[in-house]
Amino acid sequence: MRAAPVIQESKDFDMISLDKLVGLNIEVSSICNAKCPFCSRNKKVRTYDTHLIRLADFKRLPKSFLRHLEWVAFGGNFGDLAANNDMPQMAEYAKQLNHKVQLHGDTNGSLQKASWWHELGLHYQDGFMVFSLDGLDDTHAIHRRGTDFQTIVKNTRAFAGAGGVAYWKFILFEHNEHQIRQAEKIAEDIGCTRFFVVSSREYNGECRRPQSMQFELKKEIDTRYQAQVLSENGFARCKPFANQSIYIAADGTVHPCCLAHCMYITEYEPSFKFAAHLIQDHLDRINFKTRPLEKIIQGAYFKKMFKLSKTNSYCISKCNKYKKEARQELILYDRYF
Repeated sequence: MRAAPVIQESKDFDMISLDKLVGLNIEVSSICNAKCPFCSRNKKVRTYDTHLIRLADFKRLPKSFLRHLEWVAFGGNFGDLAANNDMPQMAEYAKQLNHKVQLHGDTNGSLQKASWWHELGLHYQDGFMVFSLDGLDDTHAIHRRGTDFQTIVKNTRAFAGAGGVAYWKFILFEHNEHQIRQAEKIAEDIGCTRFFVVSSREYNGECRRPQSMQFELKKEIDTRYQAQVLSENGFARCKPFANQSIYIAADGTVHPCCLAHCMYITEYEPSFKFAAHLIQDHLDRINFKTRPLEKIIQGAYFKKMFKLSKTNSYCISKCNKYKKEARQELILYDRYF
């Protein structure tokens, strides 16, 4: 029997503070127009309907906090940033406070007009926006249901035309594997600076696994690295310490990572279920709209999450010292223009 990981005592709980954080991952909308079959939206066990972090809410974040951040990623578990009309104004506000901050994001790109994307692109000249286009006009919507390929191409072109750094992410399936080279050419033509291909988290009878490439699924890669960490008596590296960032969900709740909030809404992973119970117990004390951000990250919820996550099997599989290597293995093809 393998010995349990040796956890070194530390004062991590007293170390986290706003001035030590360099990154913010924030979900500004819980709304999405797409109906992708493998999305977490399909696995909800708790109600999580319409939530937006508007410009007024965003301005509740301490200015001193935003001024020293190195990056802000507008991503999330359930919504698309383009479902929030205030995105360009929030991006502008962040850059006004901190011109060095890099803004990132990911989107299906099919909401809003091209002029909106042009305005947003003005603030993304030193960060990047990932546009998800899973094929071409005849295949894209097989997986990315409810979105329109031509609209996304037009919006991506407008974003890049304003100087925004645009990446094209292509999720690989059997129905689009023959279109990689053609999609790559279109990506370059519309102003993307990167085109990359990744595998899907799952496959099914309609969105089938491709035949042209051999690869491991994400869960298989995570399991392999989890075994490596455990063989070294290692433990999970919680994001506030591993990359000095926190996550804010569209409902305003603050978490160490997006996985914790996703677990609360979906309860998809039994071994990670302690996170859902912790959030439920502290729900009224972890919303930045009603409580100071500093008090939240130094409060009981964060302290308990740090303590329990270190030896949790799911946390070890997702957040460990091999995280960068695991992410790199997910990329099947990558080209910068």
